[in-house]
Amino acid sequence: MSALYRADAHGNIRIGAGVVLLLAAGAVAAQTVLPGVDVRAPKWEERHGGYVISSNFEVDPKMSAVIYPAEAFQKDDIVSVRLTQMKDDEYFVLQECISSDCTQAHIVRAWNAYGALGVTAHNDDRVWIPHEGKFFMWMQRFPMSGFRTGPFTGYEPLGPPLVLNPTGTAAQFRACDVKAAQERGPVKVLSSAHDGSSFVLRFEGGTSILIQRMHAAE
Repeated sequence: MSALYRADAHGNIRIGAGVVLLLAAGAVAAQTVLPGVDVRAPKWEERHGGYVISSNFEVDPKMSAVIYPAEAFQKDDIVSVRLTQMKDDEYFVLQECISSDCTQAHIVRAWNAYGALGVTAHNDDRVWIPHEGKFFMWMQRFPMSGFRTGPFTGYEPLGPPLVLNPTGTAAQFRACDVKAAQERGPVKVLSSAHDGSSFVLRFEGGTSILIQRMHAAE
């Protein structure tokens, strides 16, 4: 059975070529198949404050929108996300497959320009990974028109991969064509770079995001 990630004979983590990601809520409006790609990469890392901090992530070279760990997350990993110049209509998402074929997924956390949605903790830029799994990250844009209503402040946690179903007020939904935004899909990554222990992403529109993977040093 296909899966978002799988290990080859040498133990290298790969993305399955047969994974279908649904890009619209409800009915299937469009499909995108993640190609098989080799995600082996050196471990850019440092040790600080009792943690091993690594920037060992990759961007899918063909979709240019999906970011994933070059080695699958393990239990007790910590993902650090820092946002720079994020727009009010943008949402950065950490999602996990919850079905073996990855047709259903769980949104672990979503951020907008004001921080993590539904999280009041001071360190809302860090996410503890409770178990090994198939995790990936991406950005969605929901443009608003007319009277300023502010960004959506919630989301439905379960749904297809690469789909963010926001929750909010009636005025927000009148100002935003959510279905059209979902059909356009995730925002493309224009460039990425390993800057020491930080993986630096620059998206269409100018937003930059720095992500790190942390684990307690043995």
